[in-house]
Amino acid sequence: MWNNSATQSTYEPGSTFKLITAAVALEEGIVETDREEDFYCSGTQEVAYTSIRCWKYPGCHNYQTLREALGNSCNPAFIQLGQRIGASTLYKYYQAFGLFEKTNSVFYGEQNSTFWDLQNVGEVELATMSFGQRFTITPIQLVTAVSAIANEGVLVKPQIVKKTVDSSTGAVTTTEVEEKRQVISKETAETMMDLMQYVVEKGTGKYAAVSGYSVGGKSGTSEPLDGNTEEGYVSSFIGVAPVTNPQIVLLVALYDPKGDNGHQGGQVARACCFSNFIRSIA
Repeated sequence: MWNNSATQSTYEPGSTFKLITAAVALEEGIVETDREEDFYCSGTQEVAYTSIRCWKYPGCHNYQTLREALGNSCNPAFIQLGQRIGASTLYKYYQAFGLFEKTNSVFYGEQNSTFWDLQNVGEVELATMSFGQRFTITPIQLVTAVSAIANEGVLVKPQIVKKTVDSSTGAVTTTEVEEKRQVISKETAETMMDLMQYVVEKGTGKYAAVSGYSVGGKSGTSEPLDGNTEEGYVSSFIGVAPVTNPQIVLLVALYDPKGDNGHQGGQVARACCFSNFIRSIA
């Protein structure tokens, strides 16, 4: 009851992390958003004699652009993208996005991420981390990283308190926004926001669409680690609204979801009532 899951628990982010992989590739000039037949999905991807499935297996996505691959949440496409980027470059950006460190020392009991040491990242590890599996981060680390995308590429230190008011004098003390660094360019951030909006309008995040509001985001589903199958899947959706001049980044994660909506993040986005939350604060 006393655990704050946002800061004190780690989890595999799954396909929500594809936003980070795509942002790195765009910033490095490795990929374009709409290059035809840039990626190919046969339903599986062979990596170092290991067959890694797309969620659509035994179906497939065939040829795709980056926009389509993100909208489809295609694992083989992002494995191919991760191979183009390389582990060293990915880790450079993970560091810049703040994924290797705690976000704020005032968050009591905040945990840190667990990644492989760079020298231990082989072909399979590179493949799986490209689509958000086999490492763990805290929800606040993911929200902070995606907030940097929404904030024109600038990473900001998360805070709990916006302002304090002295009950005796009425004096107001405002918590200053602490900008840490420019992680990606404003242009890359704007491109990512456009892709995130496509995911909601045309892709796996369609259940997070809100009539009258522009919403961008990404769904995610991660499998339990080997030996911990009783923990079940983690299904999630991270959303940004509005797409132009964003005001909120929201992550909803369901641990071991049950019921008719299954365990895929794109399905439980509807069950998580993301759209109702956006309406309630708009």
